[in-house]
Amino acid sequence: MRSNVNAFHMKILLLLFTFCLTLQLYGQDKEYVCQPCGSECDGKVYKGPGTCPVCKMGLIEKAAVKFISLSPKEFCARITANPQAIILDVRSEAEFNGTSSSAQTFGHFKNAININVNQLASRIGELSKYKDREILVYCSHSQRSPRACFFLDVQGFKNVKNMSGGVSVINSKENCFKDNFVAHER
Repeated sequence: MRSNVNAFHMKILLLLFTFCLTLQLYGQDKEYVCQPCGSECDGKVYKGPGTCPVCKMGLIEKAAVKFISLSPKEFCARITANPQAIILDVRSEAEFNGTSSSAQTFGHFKNAININVNQLASRIGELSKYKDREILVYCSHSQRSPRACFFLDVQGFKNVKNMSGGVSVINSKENCFKDNFVAHER
């Protein structure tokens, strides 16, 4: 009787060991990245969970980041190609309308909705009806817009795109920008 109990315990231990080993091996195939924050750490890939050494935010599975980033020219081309796209400016209201005395304002895209990234969670209801539309997100230097894009991804928005570099790097004299962008006086 005692040997049957020991054999049963050995089988249970072997089963648990196999299960733990499988979980460990499965987790090694995953890639992790910093939660998008607009810093240089956004492009670094890690082999396991943890904390980003640069911005100190938690790492997430790379597959969780669904939005893509476009160059300013590609971003402007998307506006032209898809007039139904929602353009979202996540800067402060003063940056958006050109009245900021503490930050250069650059300008804004025509027909853009302005929701400060710090208010996005509380104002998400204003965007809910657009979950299935293309959402084009920008800020001044592409530091706030990646956070906003990731937040929209998590909230179930299906087609979110970020403008790399932000409006600080665009040339408002190029044709696409002449038609779609309002430059602020500098």
